[in-house]
Amino acid sequence: MHPVIDYKKCTGALACYEVCPAEVFDIEEIDRVKRAVVARPENCIECNQCVEACPEDAIELIED
Repeated sequence: MHPVIDYKKCTGALACYEVCPAEVFDIEEIDRVKRAVVARPENCIECNQCVEACPEDAIELIED
């Protein structure tokens, strides 16, 4: 499993980036806003911390 971000909901809080213990995310500018991107999905340890930390409920874990 790995996280997928819904950029229609994402506001760029970067909470997922901050809490991820496995360095799955990087930060990139998307639509003039710094947002987290899933750069290393293979690193995901399925801890669910990114899903829980997201204030906009914009992340879900999906099957590989």
